[in-house]
Amino acid sequence: MKKSNFHFVRQINEISVLRIIRDEGPISRSEVARSMGVSKVVIGGIVKRLLETNILFEIGKGLSTIQGGRRPVMLEFNANAGLAVGIEVHLHRAKILITNMNADIIKEGSVNFTDNTHPELILKRIVKAIKKLVGDDEKMQSILGVGLALPGLMDYQQGAIRISHSLKNWEGFHLRSYLEDALDTKVYIENDVKTITLGEYHWGAGQEAKNVVYIWLGEGIGAGIIINGDIYRGVTASAGEVGYTEISARAVNRQNFPILYQGQNRFGEILTTSNLENSVQKSAKSTSTPTSLNGNEIDLASISSAAKNNDTLALNALMEFGQILGYLTISVINLFNPELIIMGGPIIDKCPLVLEEAKRRAKKDVLLVPAEIVEIRPGALKNRAGTLGAVGMVLQDLFKPPIVNLATYRSLILPE
Repeated sequence: MKKSNFHFVRQINEISVLRIIRDEGPISRSEVARSMGVSKVVIGGIVKRLLETNILFEIGKGLSTIQGGRRPVMLEFNANAGLAVGIEVHLHRAKILITNMNADIIKEGSVNFTDNTHPELILKRIVKAIKKLVGDDEKMQSILGVGLALPGLMDYQQGAIRISHSLKNWEGFHLRSYLEDALDTKVYIENDVKTITLGEYHWGAGQEAKNVVYIWLGEGIGAGIIINGDIYRGVTASAGEVGYTEISARAVNRQNFPILYQGQNRFGEILTTSNLENSVQKSAKSTSTPTSLNGNEIDLASISSAAKNNDTLALNALMEFGQILGYLTISVINLFNPELIIMGGPIIDKCPLVLEEAKRRAKKDVLLVPAEIVEIRPGALKNRAGTLGAVGMVLQDLFKPPIVNLATYRSLILPE
């Protein structure tokens, strides 16, 4: 990492002091010492080093104790001493978010591209956009790290995409090392749905839970899994690929779901935006049911609008979608037994009926106890979930884990 970046992180005590001041400040040195159970001399030395880095402020004097004596100098965490960058790459667009160390948004932007076959060219444009958003070289030096969210399976060791359907030409390209060289800072990569899950867990709908499954619905379907506060990737980083779960014909068949079911074998083939749109288009042409969608261009927005106006076809299609999602949700509940399931993506955002039907179906599961206990709710961060999750990859390394990994922090130390 660059020399101006946080090389003060020498041992676990520095991190503990920072977290206490960040979460409880303004706070005095004595209060920090009592909270940590160490001497004021130790805390004094740590605080002196942190003040020199500008990550802490002395903001004046507090109140005297009951016993009297000198008023203590109060300390406050300076969240603006460092920046975090989050990047979320899609098929034809990359979104960029710049935040301070409290994840407060400072700037955001995007890079659009029609041809995604040359990752290096696109990454150059992303780097240029980041520099423009940050503003100047001095501020660039304060970037603590970059989080990069991508569709597909990740090769974390190589810092690359292993497999991606939408970014096929990016497979094997060393994304992490490229960005680390270009921006001179640490880079973290993660699957896009897992990144969205981290965003919702840290700053969205999942903040109060420890065991969470996030289900994303759009052009595909995927899930992110948090177990005891940690993202679960699986041996091959493919945990959460719920779209490959096979459909049980006893529950999901043509008789029960005449609009959406066309003989699909997997949930990922039926629970997609394109299948919803195509199925409604087909039904609008063949059904005798009156519908405002007949003869119009049908997309998710028009289906949502029609449903709000009580269009029978649109309502029936969304109810089918939600009920099928409910069957998948039952499998997720019984497999992971989470306290919370979050659902997000354009279908959930635009069509709340889908979530309602999914919850109703899931709560009827035969295995009642986990189904009764689990809470199912929509995501809270909407379009910012991915970029905030990418920022979270940077910030959680410093502040979020309840157990600090010393190896991580020692890697930040520069030679004396």
